[in-house]
Amino acid sequence: MYLGVDAGGTKTEALLIAENGERLAACRYGPGNWEAIGLDNALALYAHIIADMCRQAAVDPLSVTSVGWGLAGLDWESDHNRLAPRIAAAFPTAVHTCVNDAFLPLRAGSKHPYGVAVIAGTGSTVAAIGRTGRQARTFGLGSDWGDFDGAQQLTRAAFRATARVGYGLEQATVLTQELLRWAQLDSIAALAEAFSRGGDVPDVATFAPTVMRCADAGDAVAQQIIVDAAQLLSQNICAMSHAVGLEDSAFDVVLAGGVATGAAPLFHSTMRQSVQAVCPLAEIMVLRRPPVVGALLLAMDAVGNRMQLNLREW
Repeated sequence: MYLGVDAGGTKTEALLIAENGERLAACRYGPGNWEAIGLDNALALYAHIIADMCRQAAVDPLSVTSVGWGLAGLDWESDHNRLAPRIAAAFPTAVHTCVNDAFLPLRAGSKHPYGVAVIAGTGSTVAAIGRTGRQARTFGLGSDWGDFDGAQQLTRAAFRATARVGYGLEQATVLTQELLRWAQLDSIAALAEAFSRGGDVPDVATFAPTVMRCADAGDAVAQQIIVDAAQLLSQNICAMSHAVGLEDSAFDVVLAGGVATGAAPLFHSTMRQSVQAVCPLAEIMVLRRPPVVGALLLAMDAVGNRMQLNLREW
């Protein structure tokens, strides 16, 4: 049997299949990032997942051949040394493959064992694997370290544009009106006051879909925000591609996360144009499966099983 686990900062998903590809169990758990819940709690969760999945499938845990782990918080070699040996020691009868969760969309969505994955949702990370297996990844630490800040960055860009309207430097657009409607306030000054005085303002990230819709509808300011986001991610895609030697190869760029998959068409067209200017054989594609499928496939890869799975319902 093969088990795949995607342990993220918000939720953890797991899939268990039999040797013949039959799905035996699929479950969702709470946050699995050891940085957020603590190392001991994370290891206890990982052990619970194995036991719980096997219990639900009514199978012996000792019959699990291989486990693929996509772990948020597995960022550095020191993290691998901290996590991987203890995971393996807790369940020594299985082969364990541990990777940063940013690599899962690539394995889940690409027809190649190499390429680039882009996760852009609450934040962003760009991860690449070369033909030789060499890996590279952006730091995933936000805009202070060169990454796209995801949904929050789209909203903050809308704030900056709205401030310029408030200062009389730009004309108001539909985006301005939508931002005030989102905040349920009647002026830009009232919105600024609410932020500066701790007023009742919605979660910043929740305005990002409206920025995308405004861009779709032709709002020039929103479109520029989308273009800027796509170009920043494209720069990081090209940098990681170069780091693993893919710039002259045909490879897939697999997009995952709410911003990357739900963004305006302008986002994807800008990214395609920007990436292909540097990596002309790159193909931009949106992930259509849960990233946990990538963890499951990694578990199968580790023991040489290349069986084709019918994953449409997953």
